[in-house]
Amino acid sequence: MTGMQGGISLRAERVTRQFGGVTALRDVSVDVPPGQRHAVIGPNGAGKSTLFRVISGEHRPSAGRVTLDGRVVSGLPPERIAALGVARSFQTSSVFDEETVRHNVILALLAHTPRRRKLWQPLAGQGDLAERADDVLARVNLLGAAPRRAGELPHGARRQLELAMVLAQSPRLLLLDEPLAGLDGHERGEVMALLHSLPRDVTTVLIEHDLAFCLEFADHVTVLSNGEVIATGPPEHIRADAAVQAAYVGAARGADRPAASPVAARPPVLDVQDLHAAYGSASALSGVSLDVRPGEVVAVLGRNGMGKTTLLTTLMGWRRPTGGHVRLEGQDVTGLPPAALAARGLALVPQGRRMLPGLTVAEELSVAARPGPWTPERVYGVFPRLRERQRSASTTLSGGEQQLVAIGRALMQNPRVLLLDEPSEGLSPAMVSALREVLQSLRAGGETIVLAEQHLDLALAVADRVYVLEHGTVAFEGDAAQFAGDRAMIQALLGV
Repeated sequence: MTGMQGGISLRAERVTRQFGGVTALRDVSVDVPPGQRHAVIGPNGAGKSTLFRVISGEHRPSAGRVTLDGRVVSGLPPERIAALGVARSFQTSSVFDEETVRHNVILALLAHTPRRRKLWQPLAGQGDLAERADDVLARVNLLGAAPRRAGELPHGARRQLELAMVLAQSPRLLLLDEPLAGLDGHERGEVMALLHSLPRDVTTVLIEHDLAFCLEFADHVTVLSNGEVIATGPPEHIRADAAVQAAYVGAARGADRPAASPVAARPPVLDVQDLHAAYGSASALSGVSLDVRPGEVVAVLGRNGMGKTTLLTTLMGWRRPTGGHVRLEGQDVTGLPPAALAARGLALVPQGRRMLPGLTVAEELSVAARPGPWTPERVYGVFPRLRERQRSASTTLSGGEQQLVAIGRALMQNPRVLLLDEPSEGLSPAMVSALREVLQSLRAGGETIVLAEQHLDLALAVADRVYVLEHGTVAFEGDAAQFAGDRAMIQALLGV
C-alpha cells in the first residue's frame, strides 16, 4: 500500500462557531501533537461533529483558528485541507454502491495522484492502482470482497471499506466520526481491531459513542458539553472528573419530582412490541418493547447513538420499521405515514426544533392547529414569553425560545401522545430549568409524554417510568424514582 508519512500536529485555538442565534462551539481549544490518538466525547449536541466540520474545512469558524503543523488552515476549502494530509470518515456510510470494492479504493487513490484529472479513464484499466488498492484491502481484511459491488456489503464491511478508502489517501491526520455506529457485536470487534492496528505515527482524532472503547483507544481525551470544553486529559483523569460525570449523568436527583401518576391500572395508549429499525444495513433498534399509559410521562434514556431518536422518529413514521408492531389506542398503526399518525394523535417535537422559515411565532402555532383544548391562548398561558414574541419571525428567536415554539406547535395538534426528542439540547442551564417547569406543568395537566432525553436530572424530574436503551435494545425498564436511587445502575448504563 502507499507509504504513510509521519503525523501532523492539530491545534484548534479558541474556536467559536455560530449558526444564526445558536452557538454550537464556544472558545473551544484542542491541542493534538503528532502521532497522538485523541478522543472527543460529550453528550448529544455537545458540538463534536461541528468541531470536525470546522477542522476539515466544511465550516468556517466564527472566531478562532485551526492550524496544522503551525500553518493556519481556517477558511481553506475541504479539498485544500485534504491535500495537506487530512482524511475523514463520516457518521453514515459514504461509498459508491454501484462500483466494486476495489474501484472504491482506486477512486480514493486517484484523489491523491496526478492522474486524478483523467477520471474518464476506465477504473478497470488502472493496473498499478489496483495493486495498491488490493494492498489496502488486505490490510482491512476485505481483499476477498474486492470484486463485489460495494452496495452488496453488510454494514460492518462497508465500515471496513470506508476505512480502507481513508487509509489509501496516506493520511497524516485521521478524523474518524463514529466508526462503530450501527455495528453488531461481531462487526464491532472486527472494526475495533482495525482501529487498534492503525499506524501509531499517524495523528488520529476519534468521535465515538462507545465510551469504553474511546477511553481504551485514546492517549488523550477532550470532553465537550453545550459547545464548550469541560475537561481534557488522559483517560484515567477523565473517568474521575466530576464535571464529566455531571455532564453525562447529572446528580440523578428525583426528589423534586411530583408523585407518580396513578395510571398503572389503565390500558396503554401507546403499545410498542419487538420494534426493529435500521439505516440501510445498519441496525438501529433491535426488539424494543415499551408501553405508555394515559397521563404518564415515560423517559427514554441512553448514551449518544443508542437509538433514542430512531425510536421516536420510527414511532412518528419518519422511518419505516423493519419489524415489530406499534398500537395507538388499541389500533395497529405500524408503518403508517406521518400524516396518518398525526391524524390519529401522535405529535413529535423533533431534535433541533426545525422552525419554518418566514413564519412568525403566531403562524407557527396556527399552521399546526387541530380541534381540541389546546388553543393559541392556552399555549401563551403556559409560555408567556411566546405571547411577547408572537409577531417575531420564529427563526430569529433564541434556541430556548425556539424550543418553546416547537413544543407549543406540537400541543396545538392536540395529541393523544406527545413525543419529545432531546428538548434540552443546546439550552442554557436557566432555560433547562424553565423547560423542566413546563414539562412538570404538562404532566400535572394530564398530558401523555414520551421524552427522549440525555439530561438525566431533567428526565428524572418529570418521568413516572424510564426505559434505558443500549445499542438499540432495552437494557433497563422500571420506576423513575427507583432508577434515580440506584447510582451504580446509572453509572453502568449512562456514565463514563
